[in-house]
Amino acid sequence: MSQELYKISKSGFLKYDQCPKAFFLYKKFPYLRDPISKEKQLTFNRGHEVGHFAQQLFPGGVDASVDAKGANEVALKTQQLLQNNITTIYEATFVFNSVLIMVDILHFDGTKWNAYEVKSSLKISEVYVKDACLQYYVLKNALPLFSDLFLVTLNGDYVRGDDLELNKLFKKRNISSDAEKNLDFFTHKVSEINLMLEKNVTPEIAIGKHCFSPYACDFTGTCWKNISNEKSVFKIGKSDRDTLFNWYKSGQDTVDKIELTNEIKPHIRIQIECIKENKEYFNSLEIKKLLKNIGINSCFMDMEVWSPAVPKYKGHKPFEQLPFLFSVCHRKNGELNYYHHLISEGSNDIKAFAVALIYALEKFDNVVVYDKNLELQVIAKIESMYPEFSKDFEKIRRKIIDLSDLVQNFFYYNPKFNGNFSLKAVADILDETADYNKLEIQSGITAMYKYEALLNEPNPIIKETHKQQLIDYCNLDTLTCLKFYEYLLEKVREQE
Repeated sequence: MSQELYKISKSGFLKYDQCPKAFFLYKKFPYLRDPISKEKQLTFNRGHEVGHFAQQLFPGGVDASVDAKGANEVALKTQQLLQNNITTIYEATFVFNSVLIMVDILHFDGTKWNAYEVKSSLKISEVYVKDACLQYYVLKNALPLFSDLFLVTLNGDYVRGDDLELNKLFKKRNISSDAEKNLDFFTHKVSEINLMLEKNVTPEIAIGKHCFSPYACDFTGTCWKNISNEKSVFKIGKSDRDTLFNWYKSGQDTVDKIELTNEIKPHIRIQIECIKENKEYFNSLEIKKLLKNIGINSCFMDMEVWSPAVPKYKGHKPFEQLPFLFSVCHRKNGELNYYHHLISEGSNDIKAFAVALIYALEKFDNVVVYDKNLELQVIAKIESMYPEFSKDFEKIRRKIIDLSDLVQNFFYYNPKFNGNFSLKAVADILDETADYNKLEIQSGITAMYKYEALLNEPNPIIKETHKQQLIDYCNLDTLTCLKFYEYLLEKVREQE
């Protein structure tokens, strides 16, 4: 088949709809594309896994993509499978009007073809509907006897029993009615795209909110390369994008050009002044008030959770957060001490996790964390499962002190944050970033997928390696929290 069989893929169409310039770069200058982050790639992989799992809704089908080299071959194989009267085809591929689509599941019910697009999600977004409507547009024109297209998502209300019940795990929504109303839209858009490709001129489109919606663009490294000034207005966090882009478009592209009027909110003013003068903001009164609650007999804690799209254990729902690791760090006689508990054999032994957590924290007066929301959610979940631990968990709740309150409430701000308020941003001011960069795991998302790999790993040596990588990452989070406390404490002493 000719390489000119198609010009527009489904992902390409959605990219054009978000920003024509991004689509043009994607087609003509793909080498300018930002590297795909490990987190994004892992999320893509999960989507593929859920898609393959959903194939069991229509078992016994043939995967058109197997052994095919490139989309053109998959499209050719799809036609061969149709001619051979195969009634269920996975990754069925069609082209119409230079647009190529790949359908997760295509099934013939005896009288008509129905298509099923699977999403690793609990909700149907506007982008998902547009994605499915594009597929409908192609199928309606390329497949005789095509009838309906369904969006398939995971069912957030489903609770797993002893065995998975696929018809309850997945939900189907027919979007054919929506698609019929939008056929002219796709005809117009496809003509628009083809005309742009024929002109072969990069569209002049300035940066804007479209760079982030509905997805972060993967050409920001190209389009934003001149926005790297350390005093850029885009270094301001917790501000609506309309305000930032209005400043930028009016020529106030750096903070030293912004007029500090009374309308500017206090937390924006703090950031502007910190960035402008390259100095940290330190509210001694509020910081002392929080730090005085942290006594010598305190520990620092972090947790990691796993959210499998398809529930692995009885009694759980899709994407339900399951704790699998906690780390506790404290100083004793100047020496660092760590304690951790890892559910490592896929037993879902949350009760043992709870016992270990209570044991680890009972001897401390305070438990210091950075952003307590996750820890409180985990504790509430375990408490709902094992009410007998309610008194123990109530004691833990009363002990928890959240260091992130100082950052989130702008009692402390450092220009190195660059508008980011996570623990990793804190690591930047403590020179801990290099330590994170040395680790195999550098984020909670990668930790989650590494844990899943651990559960599925048959090799005991590799399994132990995965365990240690997870523990090292969690330990470093607790250490960073401890060092941030010590950093703030030293600042307070300097000001006394």
